[in-house]
Amino acid sequence: RKSVEQCKNKVDNLKKRYKLERHRMMNNTNGNGTGTSHWPWFKKMEQIVGNSLPMKTVLGEENSGSGMSSPGRQGNKRYATATSSPGCQITSIKPKPVTNARWRRVVFKISGASLAGTGSHSADPKVAMLIAREVSMACSVGVEVAIVVGGRNFFCGDTWVTATGMDRSTAYQIGMMATVMNSILIQSALEKLGVQTRVQSAFSMPEVFEPYSKQRAIRHLEKGRVVIFGGIGAGTGNPLFSTDTAAALRASEINADAFIKGTNADGVYECDGMNSVAFEHISFRELASRGASPMDMMAATFCEENGIPVVIFNLHEPGNISRALSGEHVGTLIDQTGRID
Repeated sequence: RKSVEQCKNKVDNLKKRYKLERHRMMNNTNGNGTGTSHWPWFKKMEQIVGNSLPMKTVLGEENSGSGMSSPGRQGNKRYATATSSPGCQITSIKPKPVTNARWRRVVFKISGASLAGTGSHSADPKVAMLIAREVSMACSVGVEVAIVVGGRNFFCGDTWVTATGMDRSTAYQIGMMATVMNSILIQSALEKLGVQTRVQSAFSMPEVFEPYSKQRAIRHLEKGRVVIFGGIGAGTGNPLFSTDTAAALRASEINADAFIKGTNADGVYECDGMNSVAFEHISFRELASRGASPMDMMAATFCEENGIPVVIFNLHEPGNISRALSGEHVGTLIDQTGRID
């Protein structure tokens, strides 16, 4: 029932433990290799690996091209898979080919309204599974995906402030809980498909998710896991910030190559008419000059200052999510240069 990535991590941990145990035994016996080990798996590892192989081949040194290195930013080594001979000895490593994905690491912002599907409230399970399948496809080709989810489908703070006069900070704190619910829903859908997922938030709820840690988030991504950051407030630890701003902040912190936002719209439209066509490519300055925008302008300004391109697209169209995550042209691309006439 374990995924391929989980099995690879388990093998890697066993290899490291075996390496340390062999090194300890060699030191304790002045190099004659006659020491004893109290680790119950040591004899089994000896049978699998074989005593006759050289140490570098046995232990898979990280500087060796044939070893099973730990997952990380090391090109094809990250996707290496082991093949075994009938004698159970590790004989060769076949690297998984790396695709021509434009972006290596992406922050994927999912609006709460789009997660609701055709309804105005709750979450549509069909949309959640569509997102999970497409994210799984992108991960399978080597794209590192971090997700930020909105909470408008459960609770909209601005609407309640307007209707009831509720304190804005209190309303946004309730919105934090909505984003956590959506994050757990997306996590459940991804893990149903065998994709390892971690949810992180800046406020404490250890029974539900991990506390936010930049280093830990990057490590999860390097191991092929999907990391989900809570949205409003939950992504930044403070209310009054939109999910777009939280996503832009996290994109900068984890050194993401792009910020993509899935919505109900096809992108940024040229005008407000019924037959309006979405731009293919515009600049941040042109986006700001148009006034109304499907993206929070604070987040857009943050992405512009940090050189992070933004893509806004319709996530309900099958195939759009995986294409956008891989860097193919979908929706509207927003960057510093804009259109070339």
